[in-house]
Amino acid sequence: MKKNLKKLSDILKIKYENPSSYQIDQDKAETIWKVLIESGNKKEAQILSKLMIQQGCEGINIENPELILMFWKDYLEENDILCFRPADELH
Repeated sequence: MKKNLKKLSDILKIKYENPSSYQIDQDKAETIWKVLIESGNKKEAQILSKLMIQQGCEGINIENPELILMFWKDYLEENDILCFRPADELH
């Protein structure tokens, strides 16, 4: 049985030829972003929203205003459109 198992070091030597980027539909990107936020993965969600905005996203089809604000938060701050206090309160 042990002869059939590959060593982890052998597996790590595999070189995959994955594409450098992927294209996914807007609705799938929104769903992934929302799941990231809801599961507490804010950093990953921020990365995804930034990529979506850089690629031309003009809006998201989410009805929750708080989630919409969270999607745009970094963009708004980086472009001096809106500033948030440390407690994420508007001022």
